[in-house]
Amino acid sequence: MKVSVFVGDIADADAEAVCTSTNSRLSLVMGTGASVRARGGIEILRACEEIVDAAERRQGRRTLAPGTAHVTTAGQLPHEIAIHCVASNDAHESSEAIIRLCVQNALRRADERGCTSVAMPVFATGHAHAKFDRAIRVMAEEIRGARTSVRQITIVVSSDDRAEDARSVLADVLQYEVPVSRAVAEVEAPISWWSAQG
Repeated sequence: MKVSVFVGDIADADAEAVCTSTNSRLSLVMGTGASVRARGGIEILRACEEIVDAAERRQGRRTLAPGTAHVTTAGQLPHEIAIHCVASNDAHESSEAIIRLCVQNALRRADERGCTSVAMPVFATGHAHAKFDRAIRVMAEEIRGARTSVRQITIVVSSDDRAEDARSVLADVLQYEVPVSRAVAEVEAPISWWSAQG
């Protein structure tokens, strides 16, 4: 498996599966969820609402367990699927254990759908305010030990500073040089902070 870093909007990352880092209601109102919903269309949000409705019928509450990952259409995005990772609990708090589960379950969902490339944000660093350096290290450790058919993981960040931080940690944990690429549109328009936050 190879890992790279992409600076830009998660919706522009080149991968078969695109991940969001979202809350327990899959509301897609901020961060990577908002970007995927805005760029992919309302059908993604409707699919998330159906997942939450089904959870309510099954368990009597409209929230999903932290660390779980849920597949929907990618709508108008070029990706094959969207994987919505619940990166926090009902109080919008996260932990290293939740971040690890997000990585594990995102890769599991990708495997189930036959996707060999996945784009992931740094989970829980947006709405749940997890510390970036710790979150990326936890993700790197989980990726290093993963048993998966996914061959390419792209970690999406919002700025060159974050890219360098991520590249350094990933290279340290994975023990190989991690390439960094940037969105073509970055030169013409600034990247929204929310579009790459986990």
